[in-house]
Amino acid sequence: MKTKLQLITILLLLTIVGSAYAQKSADLSVKTEIELAVAKEQNAFKNGDCDTVLSMMDDDITFLANGNKVPSKQVIGTFCNSMPRPFKTPLSDNIEVFPLTNTSAYTIRTLEFSKDDTTNIQELVTKIWKKTDGIWRITHLHSTAKEMNAN
Repeated sequence: MKTKLQLITILLLLTIVGSAYAQKSADLSVKTEIELAVAKEQNAFKNGDCDTVLSMMDDDITFLANGNKVPSKQVIGTFCNSMPRPFKTPLSDNIEVFPLTNTSAYTIRTLEFSKDDTTNIQELVTKIWKKTDGIWRITHLHSTAKEMNAN
């Protein structure tokens, strides 16, 4: 009886370890896919390829800019097309990817730009990504920018 209990315990531990390893592998795959999608979307935005930017957004995207709801993808497209380019080089730019499942993840990006000698602009951008029919799209985007002292 003691041997059976030990065998069951060992099998249970192997199952738990195997599941944890499989989840870590799946998370790494999702993280890599999201990093590629983010790069594609950001390069399209920087280069003014607004059709690509919009194609990477869900038709029912929720978009908040400084806490205000943007009414539609068309407004996002107008904004994208009206942005003066090239953009300033940010003082800092960091993105973190957090896989949730094999078909969902979120990203947090922080950027800081110099406005003038005394003021910087700090931007925080969060996005929720969902994979449908093998394609990653942004379902929720929230961008907040604020001025701060340049120290």
